Amino acid sequence: MVSSSIRQFDGSSEKKTKYNVFELSKREIMEITVDTFLITFEEKIDFSPGQFCMVDVNDFGLTRKPFTLGSDAEGRIMISVKIVGAGTEYIVKTQNKLNILAPLGRGFLPPNKNGAIIVAPSCLAEGLELSRYFDVPLFVASRTNLNDDIVQHYELNYIIGDYDYIYLLEKLKFSNFEWFFVSGSKKMEEITTKHLSAEGIKEVFVSLNEYMACGIGACKGCAVETTSGIKHVCQDGPVFRGDEIWR
Repeated sequence: MVSSSIRQFDGSSEKKTKYNVFELSKREIMEITVDTFLITFEEKIDFSPGQFCMVDVNDFGLTRKPFTLGSDAEGRIMISVKIVGAGTEYIVKTQNKLNILAPLGRGFLPPNKNGAIIVAPSCLAEGLELSRYFDVPLFVASRTNLNDDIVQHYELNYIIGDYDYIYLLEKLKFSNFEWFFVSGSKKMEEITTKHLSAEGIKEVFVSLNEYMACGIGACKGCAVETTSGIKHVCQDGPVFRGDEIWR
């Protein structure tokens, strides 16, 4: 087993946590939408909410692919995967063990208990983890219908389509929630940040889903511009305040 160390931010202090290489066996695959799936593995890995992993795709890509981490009620690791190419198709369909590097990035600690989680289907594993861990509501925002089985299994509160999503944001803007954690496409995160954090009404945190080749800070391929300078998603994130990214 290969190991090293990274810095993890828990909202008030920094501490080191180790990452390792794991071989994971699939336990269950559930369809979220027609092209997105929730994979549960047999194994358990210690990680903090908000951290991610890098998954090897064998000969179906040049680099590992990043996925935010979740776990089921028994602590078994979960990731949600949208098929967008040969690499992600391999991850979903292979019967072989998957080689992953985890846990990576800094964990997320909210300012208080008065918040909510908003995720796209491709980030459902992370959303389920944060909702359960911090005991806050979860909203799933999708452009296409969700599979009935997964909706019933996790009792998902979901929204379909752009119009209903904007309507949800308008309601949340004037709700009693003080903060929101958002994980999805960059456009979704930008719209949500600008809508909810305008005039300092709410605090918005976003989990950036940037391209990265290594996940450990070596390649510098996940650089993003923030209000405090260039940051790297794999080491400084993946979670940032939304108003650090979008002014």
